[in-house]
Amino acid sequence: MVALAGTITAAAATPPRVATAAPPPAAVIAPGPGTAPLTSGWRIQSSSVAGTSGAQISRPDYSATGWLPLSQPQTLMAGLVENGRYPNVFFSDRLKSVPKDQFDVNWWYRDQLTVHPRAGGRTYLIMNGVLGTADLWVNGTKVADRTQLQGAYSRFEYDVTPYVHDGANAIALDVAKNDPKTYLTDSQLDWNPHAPDEGTGLRFAPQLAQAGPISLRNVHVVQNNAKDLSSSDLTVKADLRNDTSTAQRGELDATITHGATRVRVTATADVPARSTRTVTLSPADHRQLHLSHPAIWWPYQLGGQPMYHLDAAVRTGGQESDRYGEDFGIRTVTSSLTPVTQGKTHAPHGYRRFVINGVPLVIRGGGWSPDMFMRYSPQNIRDQLAYVKNLGLNTIRFEGNLPPDDMFAQMDRAGILAMTGWQCCDRWEDPIAKWPEALRANAANQATRVASWLRNHPSVFTWFQGSDEAPEAAKEAIYLKAFADANWQTPQVASAEYKSSPKLGPSGAKEGPYNYVPPGYWWANGPETAGSDPSFTNAGSAWGYDTETSAGNTVPTQDSLNRFLTPADQAKIWDLSTTKGPGTGPDLFHVAASFNAYTKTARMGQYNTPLWNRYGSWSDMASYQKIAQMGGYEVTRAQFEAYLARSGDPANPSPGVIYWMLNKAWPSLHWNIYNYDFDQPGVYFGALKAGEPVHIMYDYADGSVKVSNVTRSRQDGLTASSRVIDLNGAVRDERRVAVSGLASQGVQTVLTPKVPAQTSQTYFLELTLSKGGRTVSRNVYWLSTKPDKVDWAKTVGQGYGATFQPAGYADLTGLQKLPAATVTASASTRREGADAVTTVTIRNTGKAPTVFTRADVRRGAGDGRAASGDNQVLPITWSDNYVTLWPGQSQTLTARYHAADLRGAHPVVSLTGRNLPDRTITAGR
Repeated sequence: MVALAGTITAAAATPPRVATAAPPPAAVIAPGPGTAPLTSGWRIQSSSVAGTSGAQISRPDYSATGWLPLSQPQTLMAGLVENGRYPNVFFSDRLKSVPKDQFDVNWWYRDQLTVHPRAGGRTYLIMNGVLGTADLWVNGTKVADRTQLQGAYSRFEYDVTPYVHDGANAIALDVAKNDPKTYLTDSQLDWNPHAPDEGTGLRFAPQLAQAGPISLRNVHVVQNNAKDLSSSDLTVKADLRNDTSTAQRGELDATITHGATRVRVTATADVPARSTRTVTLSPADHRQLHLSHPAIWWPYQLGGQPMYHLDAAVRTGGQESDRYGEDFGIRTVTSSLTPVTQGKTHAPHGYRRFVINGVPLVIRGGGWSPDMFMRYSPQNIRDQLAYVKNLGLNTIRFEGNLPPDDMFAQMDRAGILAMTGWQCCDRWEDPIAKWPEALRANAANQATRVASWLRNHPSVFTWFQGSDEAPEAAKEAIYLKAFADANWQTPQVASAEYKSSPKLGPSGAKEGPYNYVPPGYWWANGPETAGSDPSFTNAGSAWGYDTETSAGNTVPTQDSLNRFLTPADQAKIWDLSTTKGPGTGPDLFHVAASFNAYTKTARMGQYNTPLWNRYGSWSDMASYQKIAQMGGYEVTRAQFEAYLARSGDPANPSPGVIYWMLNKAWPSLHWNIYNYDFDQPGVYFGALKAGEPVHIMYDYADGSVKVSNVTRSRQDGLTASSRVIDLNGAVRDERRVAVSGLASQGVQTVLTPKVPAQTSQTYFLELTLSKGGRTVSRNVYWLSTKPDKVDWAKTVGQGYGATFQPAGYADLTGLQKLPAATVTASASTRREGADAVTTVTIRNTGKAPTVFTRADVRRGAGDGRAASGDNQVLPITWSDNYVTLWPGQSQTLTARYHAADLRGAHPVVSLTGRNLPDRTITAGR
């Protein structure tokens, strides 16, 4: 067995929904230099059927009749679902019916391919991540053993030159079940039930590489940027590896391009037999690598995303021996802890802050979950990233579970930041004393791979070397050496909790809470919100850098619920038994594996009890939906607004927040802004409202109104106004003020409304920010003269959310007394390339406000009504939704979606609301 070090290329994986796998065509690998992903020709079979003879199964003439074809390498469950074994497996509790004992035996992965080896060259098989462990066989010969071949992000390269031949070849892997408590692998922890196979299989596509006498490995660019970004010194590094028995002279040729910019540098190096030499091309010897006024990569709200491309080739004896190419972006990321104000700052070391290209932006994002079976679709990712930008978020956090390279490349082009790091709670965070030597070597291999893989993606702005724990000295040394050897240039952080490691020092980060808290919770900032836990876990009001937090359960819309739950399942969500306090109500399957006393998300009691006490009663799913969507909207909006507004606090700033979570691995009832089917519940539109580039918001703590600006440009000429409006429509207070000099990333307090004594207990606050007669931001709150009162002593440190003081619930029950609203509405649709764009104008023509009114684009039946069945058009991005209008007011909403998703139908728009009778209007042809 010959294992070689090298670089990483992760191939895109399969779309999540494939009914039956097509017979896989055999891959054909031409003799040219470079690396090819092995994405076709794969089949799987249980060893209980195929037997255990790798010597036979890996022979090219082996008959794989009855084996299950794969569209590409993936997990066992992905393959079984792709082949129709478990149709609609996520509906209701069908996942429980998948027999788990079928995965107790090993399974075979087999690929039949045609290879044309290069004359006089070498052929290498590169394994990129195995979930579980595997023995590797090539053409009847065992090439690698499972004691080495394991690890989600491992990279092992095997010289298979002696085993491959021109024509038909076969690769076989004998894969044993994944176990996140034993191996350094992937797991989705308590995010949802675990896949029946525990994610066993191939994490990323293997690769076949061919080269002449010298192979290129570890090719990358190191950048040294001027502080003002007026110049960048680029250094190209490459390892020239000679696997022959004689010394070789290599001629390295590297070209960097961007638009009209083209920089070419060359060098010659002598490489002794069976050795590797690192070649460095720097501005000291190649002045053209000094770039004046380079194109700078920015997060999307701050600028463009120009990418440079590096092409490298090595020649020996006048022939190209190997080549490599990758994209990179020029940008600078720094990080530090915020200053400590003695006696006022809650945490002893301050809080983690990131600065990109000199701009101290507030990190606002969500936690990533891959598909439960690790399936991957580039189009699905494009649609999800469109949602992220629609929401105004700038970051996705990856706690382990790293996606294929395609997603990072898409994030590079979209300008969305990637907060990456190891995951918590499994083998990764065991004390290193419990790691045998082989596991330590595996950790070093995986750290080397991720550092080499992600270093040149400009979207990747940090790496967290610990999640719930910080690495102790010996473990940290493994990680830091790997990252240093890879020339990693962005900040590394010790932990996602407020913990320290010996070299990286204090993290300045915290976690939690994970369940329901009222809107005012996020805005509280006093010492009572800190608690006594030195890790500040579940001290989640808006101070510090919170790496994971939200108000818990997410109630999908009725459209979405109908897709994955029976009526009986749905009834458990609103069941009146869920209103009796934390932990009450039936167990729900579409959350974590079982009820968890820590987060209490598998029963709705912690979430529904405050909704019931704040908003009033419900009697069925329809009445519950009206409350749940409003409740989700207000708490999510408050979370993101508070973290943005408090970002400049002198003693306890809030430099960042990650909503836990962004998406989910399957149709879910908790911890997601949007659902697996792209459903957009109230929490989505609450986040969207808070994510406006220039925004006006209400401070629940002191009653003031603030404006914020997350763009790169200063904002002048703005006017802020507020109206306190009674339930009966009377305007009780009205204010207007000019706003100027709103700096980039700035927040200003601009006015404070007054709520007169005669105001109804439930009332509205309408905020408007305008410029030159144009509305820049409009924000409507439903509030109470009886505020929520949190019992902080019983809340801080508890992951299950807020405990309220006796009778400490705000009174929003007045919303149930609203008279029916009357509106007129019109809609039209136009085509823009492959997209359809529908605009909807809603005008209040009655005497009552139309409250929390939602528009949905649906497939029409041809008579102006919506088609029967599941007719909602998703994915879709909206300019705004869930709007509240008073008599005489109107608002136009804009939606963009794939025209093909109309499936040939004409679009219609449905309107629903808190006090609006349901209606549907045509939206053009």
